[in-house]
Amino acid sequence: MKKRTRRKMLASVCALSMLLALLIGSGVGEAAKKVELIFWLGYPEEEPVFARAIKDYEVLHPDVEIKIASFQVREQEQKLSMGLPVGKAADMFDNNKQFMTRFIEAGFIQPSPPEVNNFGKSASPVFYERNLLRGNYYGLPWHTGGKVMFWNKTMFEEAALPGPPETWGDLIYFSQKLAKYDPAGNLTRSGISLRLSGAGSGVGQKFGIFLLGAGGALIEETPSGKYHNGYDNVAGRDTLQLHIDLVHKYHVDDYTIKHDSEAFALELTAMFEREGWVIGYMREHAPQVDFDTAQVPKFRRKATICGVNNLYVSNACEYPEIAWDFLLFAEKPEYMKYMFLDIGWPPARIDISYEDVYKKVPQYRAFVEFPQDMLLWDYPAISPLDEIETKFAERLVAAFRRSDLVDNPQGIAEVIADAAKETDELLKKAGLYGLE
Repeated sequence: MKKRTRRKMLASVCALSMLLALLIGSGVGEAAKKVELIFWLGYPEEEPVFARAIKDYEVLHPDVEIKIASFQVREQEQKLSMGLPVGKAADMFDNNKQFMTRFIEAGFIQPSPPEVNNFGKSASPVFYERNLLRGNYYGLPWHTGGKVMFWNKTMFEEAALPGPPETWGDLIYFSQKLAKYDPAGNLTRSGISLRLSGAGSGVGQKFGIFLLGAGGALIEETPSGKYHNGYDNVAGRDTLQLHIDLVHKYHVDDYTIKHDSEAFALELTAMFEREGWVIGYMREHAPQVDFDTAQVPKFRRKATICGVNNLYVSNACEYPEIAWDFLLFAEKPEYMKYMFLDIGWPPARIDISYEDVYKKVPQYRAFVEFPQDMLLWDYPAISPLDEIETKFAERLVAAFRRSDLVDNPQGIAEVIADAAKETDELLKKAGLYGLE
């Protein structure tokens, strides 16, 4: 009896083991397994915003785990360029449509689903329509990159200037009043800090802001959907002349002094154009500096570059419904205001009142509230854009150093014409060139 009982017990144990194996194999044993999503962030300063959203989302969805990795934007773009074509990129990431267009056209990015489209059109209508490509929408608008003029209020008061420059004439005159020199004539404080050098396309972008005000654009789209350069004209020549004059004729900026946000924080410049993140930078590095923001001075029209960064889902994501659900969750007003107030990036959502933010940081208002007659221009979503702007920037960097271009309209015209020819050649190479 005892042997027979032991046999029965062993048979029962074996049967139970087989049943458990079958249950696990059929997926019942995987019920407790968490869904894991990876987010690659290209703007590390925004990580605290997503950290808050992730923490709150995981409380509501304990079966989901979201891991975030932050990179500088160029490093993130390199990882995306290598990972997306082979299905090894993150599930979610942020970037702008200009960079993402090549991957969208190659089928590596998820079109945004109807619920995301409906939200985007109601929350960010100005920016969401820009995400339409070949009949589908891609990405959810996250933050904008509008450019404005930062100006040092103390310096302006000391120079008896009434306020920020409103026109190019003001800009030239004010810059001369604000610049300071040592006895030998060396510049010790620039009247305006221009983007004169740097890697990548940034030089072209900052030049492009003034170019828009002069009536031009880096690239113009034709009614037929083709493109050509928009600066081999009086607008392009005037904009290059403005930079040459400010550096070499009036000497209100040069290569021997610090530039951009660092110079503004150290009070080595009176004004410069930049995005909203500078406000957070100033709070951290120069809280004692009294400054304000204003729209970029106009020439022939009021205009600025106002791009948008989107949140995307990779086509290789195994759980796209959950990914999109989280991205919508991250756009809740509390996270938008936190990003605006504490990080400095203006949210793309315009259906939220930010008055409580403006009360604490009035300098933010210029990034969201624009005059009705102001052109908010963004780059066309074409694959050769980054190469076009980078090569254009390389030509500008060389031209800015040429003092022989002062009062030299023929030389200015040649620089612009040569650059424009290269822009058009790159468009032709991509099959995108056209004049009509």
